[in-house]
Amino acid sequence: MGRTIIVSRRHDRLGQLIMRKMYDAVAVSGPKLNLQQGDQLCWLPEVSEPVDEEVQALVAQIDQAVFTPRKIVMLSMVGTADDASLVQLQRWYGKSAQEYLWAHQYAIKMIDELELPYTVIRALPLTTTSRPAVITSEGQAFTGQGVSEETLAGVIEQALLTDRYRNQSIGVSAKEED
Repeated sequence: MGRTIIVSRRHDRLGQLIMRKMYDAVAVSGPKLNLQQGDQLCWLPEVSEPVDEEVQALVAQIDQAVFTPRKIVMLSMVGTADDASLVQLQRWYGKSAQEYLWAHQYAIKMIDELELPYTVIRALPLTTTSRPAVITSEGQAFTGQGVSEETLAGVIEQALLTDRYRNQSIGVSAKEED
């Protein structure tokens, strides 16, 4: 079947939560990959990382590998699928939101051009309050203020373990309190 390679420089628990469910997971902090047959990639960049540069390094590694990943799951910021306004993005990500958005859009385009099965997971900023996930399609507006690490990890695990969101970009937020 292969391993799950988690590519992340995050300083939160998200990668650890995913690794608990994925017995075959290995974590790397940079784009140096040693792909084996059947491996899948789970890329968890922070919003402010230079994802446009990082995706180039990832794609170069994939292009040079003997085995290509069977699937790529990428975490992205909200806004890449016409699902939030610039005002919302700046509220969530600060004054550099537009630059982050362009970098994430480029990275998603590069992942798509690999012509490998993929899932892009667009998530609101992380919060500490755990609530059920709300999944939104491309172009569907986001509501809410954030999503917990536990909730987001659960959706990422679904994308890794199943074909439920194959070749889709999905949004993840937390269900609003009633």
